[in-house]
Amino acid sequence: MMLKQRFFWLLVVVLLALIWGGYNIYSERKATAPGEEKQRTVREEKEMAEPGNGEQEAAAAELELQYFGHGAFLLRVGETRFLMDPYDPNCGYGKLDLEADYITVSHEHMDHNYIAAASGAKPIRGLSPDGLGWEDVSLSLGGIQIFTIPTYHDAAAGKLRGRNAVFVFDTGELRLVHLGDLGHLLSPEQVEKLTPVHVLLLPVGGHFTIDAAEARQLMDVLAPAVVVPMHYRTEATRNWPIAPLDEFLKGVEKVPKQKDSVVTISRDTLPQETEIWVMEATAPRRKE
Repeated sequence: MMLKQRFFWLLVVVLLALIWGGYNIYSERKATAPGEEKQRTVREEKEMAEPGNGEQEAAAAELELQYFGHGAFLLRVGETRFLMDPYDPNCGYGKLDLEADYITVSHEHMDHNYIAAASGAKPIRGLSPDGLGWEDVSLSLGGIQIFTIPTYHDAAAGKLRGRNAVFVFDTGELRLVHLGDLGHLLSPEQVEKLTPVHVLLLPVGGHFTIDAAEARQLMDVLAPAVVVPMHYRTEATRNWPIAPLDEFLKGVEKVPKQKDSVVTISRDTLPQETEIWVMEATAPRRKE
């Protein structure tokens, strides 16, 4: 009997020792966990405070836009470059050979989808590969929100020239809209999705797109701060059945502002009322 009691108390002591040891280990881990979490938080805050991130945020407050004729533009936001709707060399403007990170394509026609214009750039297509459907583009690249709005290349729901995608670039401070080869006026729902528009790249030549009168209507509806006309007849496209820029300009009340081929736009420098900026195209020459 005495032996059994001794064995019982010995077992109790061992169990108590194990319990006490486990408690100490748990306490030490619990005590160090907040410290580890704090170290991670401090490290993350330090990384967030590095100058490079601040510069990126500051850069996103403005954008640089360069025009190459027809519907082709190079958009730079911070260090990220988007080539929009580059044309094939056979269009008459010559060959584009540029550096860009991404290429956006509103539709699959040769005067808007020449992705070889910037080798190494990643294409972002507004339409499916066969051109019969729209891609659901919704991306965040370099702090820029990019999305598309499905539209048509004509006023007959695509029966004449197919589909088109409107590309929207939103930096948080500025919203730029490239209408591609829009062939009709926008519905109230589409207008609501697009607005507010700060910079509007607007086709005005007609035949393949909305004409001058429709472009002016759309400009009034969207009420952008800046309108940049595009897709009109020039010396390079003198044989195309599209109207020259004068057809659009003669119907506007305000005198348009002549701009170089490159402009820098910030929220602070946006005009209070809509202005039309006629940008000079970079090297607009006819292909020999």
